Amino acid sequence: MEDHGFDGTTRREALLLGAGALAATQFATQNAFALTGDMAGLPWANNAMRWAQVAFTEEDPPRYDPQFWFDLFKRTHVEAVCLSAGGCICFYPSKVPLHYRARDLGNRDMLGEMIKGCRAQGISIIARVDPHAMSEEAFAAHPEWAACTEDGKPRRHWAAADMYVTCQNGGFMFDFMPAVLKEITDNYQPEGFFGNRWAGSGMCYCQTCRTKFRATTGLELPMTNDPQDPRRKAYIQWNADMRWKQFTLWNDTVKASKADCFFSPNGGLNDPEKVMHPLVAVDRQGRAGTTPVWMMGKYAKQVRAYMQNLPICGLFNVGVEDENRWKDSVQVGPELEAWAHSGIAQGFRPWYCKFNARIFDARWVAPVEKIFQWHYKHDKYMRNTANLARVAMVNSTQSGIFTAGGTAFTAGDGVRAAQRVTDSVNGYYQALVEARIPFEMADDRQLEPRHIARYRVLVLADVAAMSDKQCQQIRDYVKAGGRIVATGETSLYDEIGRRRANFGLSDLFGCDYVKTESGVKNSYLTPRHPHPLTRGLEDAPRIIAATQQLTVKPHDAAKPPLTLVPSYPDLPMERVFAAQEETDIPMAYCRDFGKGRVVYFPMDLDRTFWDVLAPDHLVLLANAVAWAADETPPLLVTGPGILDIAYWRQKGSLTAHLVNMNNPMMMKGPYREIMPAGPYTVSLAIPAGAKIAAVKLLESGATPKTSRDGDRLVVEVPRIALHEIVAVDLA
Repeated sequence: MEDHGFDGTTRREALLLGAGALAATQFATQNAFALTGDMAGLPWANNAMRWAQVAFTEEDPPRYDPQFWFDLFKRTHVEAVCLSAGGCICFYPSKVPLHYRARDLGNRDMLGEMIKGCRAQGISIIARVDPHAMSEEAFAAHPEWAACTEDGKPRRHWAAADMYVTCQNGGFMFDFMPAVLKEITDNYQPEGFFGNRWAGSGMCYCQTCRTKFRATTGLELPMTNDPQDPRRKAYIQWNADMRWKQFTLWNDTVKASKADCFFSPNGGLNDPEKVMHPLVAVDRQGRAGTTPVWMMGKYAKQVRAYMQNLPICGLFNVGVEDENRWKDSVQVGPELEAWAHSGIAQGFRPWYCKFNARIFDARWVAPVEKIFQWHYKHDKYMRNTANLARVAMVNSTQSGIFTAGGTAFTAGDGVRAAQRVTDSVNGYYQALVEARIPFEMADDRQLEPRHIARYRVLVLADVAAMSDKQCQQIRDYVKAGGRIVATGETSLYDEIGRRRANFGLSDLFGCDYVKTESGVKNSYLTPRHPHPLTRGLEDAPRIIAATQQLTVKPHDAAKPPLTLVPSYPDLPMERVFAAQEETDIPMAYCRDFGKGRVVYFPMDLDRTFWDVLAPDHLVLLANAVAWAADETPPLLVTGPGILDIAYWRQKGSLTAHLVNMNNPMMMKGPYREIMPAGPYTVSLAIPAGAKIAAVKLLESGATPKTSRDGDRLVVEVPRIALHEIVAVDLA
């Protein structure tokens, strides 16, 4: 995997760097978010739909076959290629002092050879730079360029023993790298740059960092990850400012040599107010462990939430991705296809990456060709202009940084604590996938009506950290007719993790905060019928409760659809019985507010669902969205198994994506085989006034049976192998 640079922040903190009349919203409003067709004067970036990357190694120059790559690029119809250029190691005859040349480069210009062949095919070039390490020669000349540990000692590279880790705030980044970027731009005129580990490799305690931080803040560098530590809090903002200065310097440097060039960072700069690059490559190269196949689609939604109408590429590796980093391994076809297609369905442009330019195991080539040739064949249906979902999950970077499901980060505990927030989001995401509710993601830094008015429902899965402004934006959204579903400690903290005395959205929730209890065992919920929230649980007298529960005080005596059975002993077995069979303690608040609706669960039902995947929780989470929305989704799919779905509009068509996730190991890393499923019935809402010219199935190539049901088109899909697309051409 291309490693994301985390410049002294935790992985969660790195995400900070970036980073109406709702009921009447129809397709016309959604189409206002269409792609412009010209990305800031760079139409090639918008039109490049398929991408490739070759990550060179030092032994490649005399051993690789460039013609193999030119032939593959042609067969896969790629329109832009990312090639290793320089930084810690360069692959061209650099004249920049201390720019270490690849060991086996000799007098060759590997970068130039590859660029020449790509240019002959009309392929755009992205130059990859990686500045996270430097040679011993560079260290000897400039020891101040090295990152240091807490005791001030220079950091040897963790994997390359003859190299040193560079400081993200010193001369290597701010003096040496601009010279490298200028040389590459002057000599090769690439369309853009891709920066790997551009923002550093962990906390640096060198004298440069200490001096700059002290001069700006008057403080010493923090020694913990606790974001409530004043020094850590100051560091998070200072580090964001430093990365912005670095990005601006690098971007300005390449533009000075080539006006339409740009620098695109790999991770670590996702602030929607500072998106100056015309595209983003999202580096999530493969699945491992229990990562579900829909995760690539989730990454696409998260990034599109802040990139808005700018193109994003889903970068995947043909090798096995795991913390053990087997770079020269090869994935099997189903694994590659499932991962790539899950991203494509949610808006990614595919980008394959091969480590090592030599080919000694070519088993990956055929599946990659299959993916890219399929994508090319259906190119016009991949040029999305709007997603037609009416539900969106709110993605909150600050909740992961500053809170942890009620527990602020402490030294050494940041990763585990942040995982609670991630697990809540993953749990609700899984529920929406299983419920086949088409949905998007919205960025918590863009809650203005122009960004969220097109959504009927916003899901706030333990969005604990919210500013007063964000709370007011959500309040205005609901008053105007929007609907929310919230869980856990949503709005209990401000934007930097300071706990409020009460929920920021207590008026919407209909209750006041009292306390939080975590690690609750053997507790249950009683469904109270009839209510739309408990539909499907009529035969369940009791279901398991969440493990984190909030004690709240209701504003009124409304009858709740779900009540608590308090925790009772689970041992000895003779004592396993409830002291109270039933209570009137509400565990779900379903209410109207203004012109909108609100569902609030005072518990981490979503995180618990992610942990145990209890079907009863799926019913509640799905019903909550359905009751809040109180409308028919624009895309309905009935049939067997698990699908990930999406509904898109293009210039002259509509497409419904159906990704088959039925696999015996779906919730584990391996995707061993593609298991066809069906039949399915697909019902599509057709925009008012639109006339249908033709309907076809892109995977099977068949013309399906169709019928009309009012303003909806009903399509019969006999079978889905992996990724079927119902394509509706408009007259």
